[in-house]
Amino acid sequence: MPDEWMVRVEGDEYGPVDAEALREWKAEGRLIPSNEVRRIGQEGWVSARTIENLFDEVPHEQPQGGFGATRVRSWREIGAETWQIYRHGFGRFLLFAILSAVPMFVLQFTMPTLPMPDVSGGGTPTVAWPVVPPICAVALLVFLAVWPISTAGFQFVADDIVHGRQRSFGNQFRAAVARWGSVMGAAFVVYASYFFWFFIPFAALIGLASSGQLSILSVFLFLLISIFMVYMNARLFINFLFWQPAATLRPHGTLSALRESKELARCAPESPKLDRPLYRGAIVASVWLLVVLVLAIGIQVPFMIARFLGAGSAEDAIALAHTLAEAKTADTLTILADIASTVLNLLLQPILAAAFIVLYYDARARAGKSEDEINAD
Repeated sequence: MPDEWMVRVEGDEYGPVDAEALREWKAEGRLIPSNEVRRIGQEGWVSARTIENLFDEVPHEQPQGGFGATRVRSWREIGAETWQIYRHGFGRFLLFAILSAVPMFVLQFTMPTLPMPDVSGGGTPTVAWPVVPPICAVALLVFLAVWPISTAGFQFVADDIVHGRQRSFGNQFRAAVARWGSVMGAAFVVYASYFFWFFIPFAALIGLASSGQLSILSVFLFLLISIFMVYMNARLFINFLFWQPAATLRPHGTLSALRESKELARCAPESPKLDRPLYRGAIVASVWLLVVLVLAIGIQVPFMIARFLGAGSAEDAIALAHTLAEAKTADTLTILADIASTVLNLLLQPILAAAFIVLYYDARARAGKSEDEINAD
């Protein structure tokens, strides 16, 4: 009977697993030499580096250099490390980004538009729901299947650069595939929570607005529900700040990853505001989003100008806009504009992933995690 082992990380035990599984965990970065292991049938715990032929068989995959995960970072260091991660990992970031961008691009051009309600006959407005073509359904399923791999791949590429690991793209891809369930489970909880705390209050706001009864009470309720919606989504953003690296890099379940994300986001409350993880994460995400919006608008403007150059009057422009909105297929300028927007997203998305890996380790250092605990990720 082959040897089987238990692995202990931060007090949590995993296993039993055989030597082949240990090698896979090591290749994925989930098992490092300082982790504690115990052979089934024995009582004492030893470090994983003592297992024969485990950490000496692929020496080029061991950490060489890196930024050091245990350090707290200044804003300048966060920017510098983010740029270095982006520059060194750009090719692999791009491959993982294309993995999910292709089905999303297909979905974008095959998803039928929802027509406006028909009110010409009076009475209750009706909506003729469009038929979803099979290619659209296939593209959606493919996107849902590969998006967790793409997301996990971003984390592994950035994490390997932080630790100085020299892993092949194949190993990173296999590691991302292995984390599919963890990332998908965490994503389901995260986005379902956002949907719930946005949709329920928003539906209540629509109900109040459509009631047609304007009063002090209705205005007060409208404002109260709006404030509550903003408050709940802000809390969710803070609690889920580090959910992607936590769900990808740590060998524990979905709820544990989300709990760690919440704890890290809210740690170091005694530090100056600009040094606290939640403020740093909010600032980085906001700046990134602002840059993306500005550049996206800048990309779309030339195409819009080219499209409306032939409109001789405001009525012609309105008629052209109406025609474009009802078009069954996209014209050439629309396709080119969407391609440019997709390329922009491919170029900028890795920057956010790289920045949040740096912020993740900065938050762990500020939370007082030991070097072994941080490297265990």
